[in-house]
Amino acid sequence: MDGSHTRALRGGEEVAYQGRKKCKTTNALYLTDRQGLPLAISAPVAGNHHDLYNIKKSLTELFTTLDMANINTDGLFVNADSGFDSKEFRNTYHKHGVFANVDFNYRNGEIDDDKLLDELLYKKRHC
Repeated sequence: MDGSHTRALRGGEEVAYQGRKKCKTTNALYLTDRQGLPLAISAPVAGNHHDLYNIKKSLTELFTTLDMANINTDGLFVNADSGFDSKEFRNTYHKHGVFANVDFNYRNGEIDDDKLLDELLYKKRHC
């Protein structure tokens, strides 16, 4: 699971200025398999939004796509970087029977002991 800020050189409906890229971008969330092949992609949002913007709606879209493709998500482990470390993200995954293996975001201030992170599985997210 990751987000992608893509330059929108010709504009479009869901574009906005992204300071880090110094241009207009659009952002979408991608859920991929172990080889990096996309299984589901969210609808794009304007590039000035971070990955957690309206995350419940975006994840619902992703899970609807997976359901339509008859891909079972029960017991699925999904890696996500620390940018996705939020209660809403984890709760939405849990409702769909998915284990969110999310790196801890220490900038959030508190680290819950309830949260699990399989570090070995997390290290393989780019393999």
